[in-house]
Parts: sequence; structure tokens; C-alpha cells
Amino acid sequence: MRRMMKLLATAITVTTMFTITNSEVLAAPYNHKKQELIQPDGTFVQVDITGDEYYQHIESPDGYTLFRDEDGWICYAELNEDETDYVSTGIVYKAGDNRRTVNSIDQVDQRNNRLEKHLKIKNEAVKKKADEVRKRLHGSDFKNTPQSNSQNSNGLLDSKIKASGDVKGLTILIDFPDTRSSISKSELNSFFNGTGYTGFNNNGSIKDYYYDVSGGKVTYTNTLLGFYTAKNPKSYYDDIYEQTGSYAKSDELAEEAFQWLKSTGFDLSTLTTDSKGYLKAVNILYAGTADAGWAKGLWPHQSWYSGSDYINGARIQKYEISDIGNDLSIYTICHESGHMIYGYPDLYDYDGDSQGTGAYSLMSTVANEKNPVPPDPYCRNVISGWNKPINMNAYDAGSAFTAVADEDGDSFSYKWSGNGSDEYFLIENIQKRGRYADVPDAGLAIWHIDEKGDNSKNNMTPDSHYLVSLEQADGTFDMERNRNGGNRGDLFRGGYKDSFTDSTTPDSKWWNQSASGLEISQISNLANEMTFIQSASSQTPDPQFTNIAGQASASASYVSDWEDIRALNDGIEPLNSGDRSGPVYGNWPEKGTQWVQYVFPENHTISSCDIYWFKDGQGIDVPASYQILYWDGTAWQNVKNPKGLGTQINKYNTTTFTPVTTNGIAITMDSKENSSTGILEWKVYGR
Repeated sequence: MRRMMKLLATAITVTTMFTITNSEVLAAPYNHKKQELIQPDGTFVQVDITGDEYYQHIESPDGYTLFRDEDGWICYAELNEDETDYVSTGIVYKAGDNRRTVNSIDQVDQRNNRLEKHLKIKNEAVKKKADEVRKRLHGSDFKNTPQSNSQNSNGLLDSKIKASGDVKGLTILIDFPDTRSSISKSELNSFFNGTGYTGFNNNGSIKDYYYDVSGGKVTYTNTLLGFYTAKNPKSYYDDIYEQTGSYAKSDELAEEAFQWLKSTGFDLSTLTTDSKGYLKAVNILYAGTADAGWAKGLWPHQSWYSGSDYINGARIQKYEISDIGNDLSIYTICHESGHMIYGYPDLYDYDGDSQGTGAYSLMSTVANEKNPVPPDPYCRNVISGWNKPINMNAYDAGSAFTAVADEDGDSFSYKWSGNGSDEYFLIENIQKRGRYADVPDAGLAIWHIDEKGDNSKNNMTPDSHYLVSLEQADGTFDMERNRNGGNRGDLFRGGYKDSFTDSTTPDSKWWNQSASGLEISQISNLANEMTFIQSASSQTPDPQFTNIAGQASASASYVSDWEDIRALNDGIEPLNSGDRSGPVYGNWPEKGTQWVQYVFPENHTISSCDIYWFKDGQGIDVPASYQILYWDGTAWQNVKNPKGLGTQINKYNTTTFTPVTTNGIAITMDSKENSSTGILEWKVYGR
């Protein structure tokens, strides 16, 4: 080792060193929702629906993909040649088909030989279809939104209200000449505004829900007007023949309702408006059920009213329309109210190839429509600010934290911040009680937030990742990979997964793969109060720390003749640890202790390193161990308090340490017994 230090010193001491804002369109998702849809002859068939107001995949209860043809008939489907659309087999799906015996299905299949279960078009085609409907439904929203004084106005989500206090919304009730609501106005009033409401097995009313999850900071009530009787029969508006996603007849019904509203003379100025005079919460509920399906007719959706004139003291822009049916569930209204009142984003994947935040957030899918989970801490504590997150960065390394669960969602979360204001972690304790009774797992929930992300982007790369991600403790990324919407093993707890660091799976790195400094350990067992330790330095990373490796001159104790020392800081991102598409540093056939070093033309304050190890399976492997050293002007010294020193392949291994001011930094590597060592890229973060 003394010889190694001498070689390093010789190489460095020869001279004196010098000193987005996205605009979003919003929806409510369904996952295998049981529904009856209508055939042209007036008969109803039972189906299974997955999707939202933009795209729906519909199957029979026994799994056969269905399709509504140009004549309006719901038929068994098959794929077209390039698998980008469905076509009808010509076999009409009839009531009771799903209860056929195996022999009767076989007989149909023998006649047609085209029936298969769970047929799906390509993901790219799903995304295209959903985008087309989204554009058709909301394409003029932002173009026609009145201009705000703010340069950052983004239309529908721009004008939010204060987080606390009374919120007064409007609900218009609609009957049809041939379809009257089977649920009374008084029952609907209790559903919206009751205290301790339990009707239809709901856990509270809409008011109860928002009062609970805000910790009593919000009282959200609705004024119910109606019933207004529409001009035409229900089937006129719930049009099975209209173009998917146009919602033209639904818009016509809304226009009728708003004109009727104007005629009532009701003073809308008594309700909650934003700074531009627009009502913050407008619901339209109509009698009966949504019978068309396939994002047609009166399928529940959020829309935008093009009229900009004042109606009785206020203006209307956003509204949601949904059916009353024969059963009431609070989920859809709670979800859509989150959009309308607070500007919450959707946290499920619009094109359906991943699960977003699964069943852990109001703004994603739901496990129980009668008892929807509270909003995630990004929505309730960051956007609404009901319980502002506690800043973990203000505490010293080794500090212990206690996360207390609240069955209504009225709980604090801890926040670990990084280089910028957009990306951070939120940590909370979730236990399966109260409004969390139906979540898939219990324990310490660790959320990764990037406000520039998008929950329809599930590639888990620096350029394509979620806005809100649940760090699933089992490390299988089931929600991103569309395997499930959550399961036991997602949350952290003692005796299972009790740490979350740079070297665990999942890890605590930022999306750009640099170290976040979050090093959680000693997570306690499941309890209403769970404790954990933040092990690393809690100094907030300086936004000026960037990768400065490209400024350095690289050298090494030995470089194989066919390798290139310049690979260390050439800026080429490796695909994996065996990547030879670019230059590689390696020291084969040397074994034992080897070193690499950077010399900078001036001093820098350096706080961390990222190392991407090379392993070729032919004599070069990751080291058995290694150290990081810095030049103090006269000798090489080990960095203090190193955290990381990982040797994992196919990823950057981040090591943080007490910042040092130096013009030289080095790695000494002790190889495994029969292997040499190599590096694809070595990043150094300094200023």
C-alpha cells in the first residue's frame, strides 16, 4: 500500500495547484368494473370494463373481448391484421352468454373459429386512441381559457383555492322523460352533505371524506338543484352510435342543464369560485346508468363548458357528469372533486400499460369504491398543504424519526429534498384501518416525487418516469410493470425490509442516478407509531454540485493495451456493466491493488462519486473492496464518513462523504482473487 501511495503522489505533485409545467387532462379510472350495457334491441348484457373516459377495454365476465360494431351491436371481437384495432366476429354477445356451458362455447367457436379470451390491441394503439379522445374532448380547453395575469397559467389547473375553510359546490340533478331517478333527492343530499353517512355501505358522505382527510380543515358541501327533466329520452343522449370520445350528446345535455340553471335564478355567487369567477366544483348527475360504454354517450367524465358568460353571478368552466344509477359510491365524486377543487393530477397510467400508484392514492385506481383511500401525501400535504411535510434535511445524521399513522389520512409526512425543488421523497406510515382498510399493504410508505414527471410514463428512466412513485419495498416494481395495483410486500417494516439506501433495491437515488443522501435504516416493526433512523449527513445537497469529471485528467496504475483511460470521464452512459459499445478502462491481467485518479486544474469542493463498474465475464470483475481518497496538498487521505462504496453491476454505485476541497481524487481497488478490475464511467460531483 505504501508503494501505491508513492505512485499516486508522484503523479500529482509535480506542480503547484490553483486554487414544466404540464397541463393535464383528468379522468377517473375503472379496473374490472361490472356493468350492464345496452344492445340496439333494448336488451342488456353484463360486461367487465377496464379503462376511463378516454379508452375502455371491455370483456364478457368470462374473459372474451367485446366490441360494439357500426350497427351498435356488442359482438365478440377479434384483432385486425396489424393488431391496432378490434373488428367484429359477427357473433352478437347475448345476455347469459357468459353462463354458457363449455359445449355451447365450443359450438360457437366451431362455427367461427375466432373466439379467444383477453384479446388486446398493441399498447401503442391504445395510447393513440386515448390521445385522440383526450384531444377531441379537451383540445380547446387551454386555448379558450381566459388569460391569467400569471405567466405560468396552465388553464384548467391554474386557479386553485385556499387549502382550508368551506368549499361550496353545485350539483344539478337530471331526469329524463322516460327515466326517473330511483334514488330520491333527499338521499342524494345526504350522500353529498350528511355527517356520518352510511347509506349504500359508504364510509361517510362526500363532505365526511374531505373533512376527514383534511383533518377538519375543509368542509365541502354541495347545493343540489333539480330534478331538471331533459328534453329527450335518455337513449338520445346515451348514444351508442356516436363516435367514441366525442361526447356530443352529453355536451348537449349539459348545455340544457346550464340554460335551465340560468332560468332558476339561483344566486351562484353564494358558491365557491376562483379568482376569475369560475365555480370550483360543478357536478351533473343524471338518472339511470351509463349504458353505451366504449367512451360514448353518457359515460362519466370531466368536461369543459365553452360558455364564458356569467350565469346568475358566476361562470362555469369545469364540470363532471356521472350517473346516479341504483347504487351510490363516493369514489368518483371524491376523485373528480380533487381535480376540480385542488388541481390534483391523475396518478394512473392513461394508456393502461402500468398501474401508476395503484390502490394507494385517491387519484389512481380504487380497491373499494365505498371507502376510497385518502389522497397521497403529495396531493394532500404538498398541493393542498393540509399537513406540511417535516423537513428531514434540517436534522443531523443519526436522527430518529417517528411516523404516526392516521386512519383518516390526517397525518404528517417527512420530506427529504435534493438538488432542486422539483424532486424529493415523502415518507409516511400507513396502517390498514379506517380509510386505509383496503390498501394492499401496511408499513412505512416511501414516495418518490418528481413534479416534472408523468404517471403515464413508466419506463423508470431519467427521461421517462412517474410524477409520483411508490418505492415498492420488494423491489419488483409491479405497478410500473403492470403486474398489479399493489400487494403485500410494497411497504417497509422491521423483520422484512428495514432499510432504504443508495445500495438497496429499490434504492434512494434521484432519477438521474446521482445520490440523494437519503439513508434510512432500523425501520421498526408494524405499529401505529413506526420509527426509523436517517443515517447519512442531513446537509441539503448544494444545487451547485455537478459532475466535474470531464474537467479532470485521468491516469491509472495500469491500463490494458486495448483499453482506454479516457473512458472514465468521456461522458458516455453505459447500457450495462458489459457494455463495449464505447471505450472501457480495464487493468487485465493485473490483480491485487490498482488505482485510478483524477487531477483537476484547480481546487474543487467535492462531495460524492458515482462509479459504473465493468464486468466482462472473461477476467474482469467488480472489486472485492475499494477506497476513495483525496489529495490534501501533501499526501493522500481517505475521505471521511463514506456512505455507499457499492459494487453492484448494471448501475451507478454512489458514495457520499464529508465534502473536501482538493484538486485530486482517487480510487484504490482491491481485486477479487482471480480477477482484474475495470470501470465504464466515474462521475465526481463538486463545485
